[in-house]
Amino acid sequence: MDISQSCGEEEIQFLKCACAGLFLQSATRIPSFDETNGSSRRGKKGGNSGRLGSSRGRYKTKIGSEVVSIHPTSTLFGRNPAPKSVVYTELLLTKKTYLRGVTQIREEWLAEVAPGFFK
Repeated sequence: MDISQSCGEEEIQFLKCACAGLFLQSATRIPSFDETNGSSRRGKKGGNSGRLGSSRGRYKTKIGSEVVSIHPTSTLFGRNPAPKSVVYTELLLTKKTYLRGVTQIREEWLAEVAPGFFK
């Protein structure tokens, strides 16, 4: 979705505003095996054999440290590369916990808009 059509040159200010309003509902992507070790699990036996980045697309909430995923109906679902940080409007609890109403942010904005919570 291209928000630049409605926000014009104020796109960053709009996203920071969303970040300021939803900072308690923020999450950061859990690095996948590929990102942390620079290699894949392909060809190794046991565990997640043959799967690349088993934690790909998984996030940890900043408040509560709950492991969550972006809901499949979200436009950010399956994005490659996955956003590093997001804010969300709701959690959907099924067999897994999903984020809905997701907006990509920059993690450093959290410290800027809520310095008492994030340093």
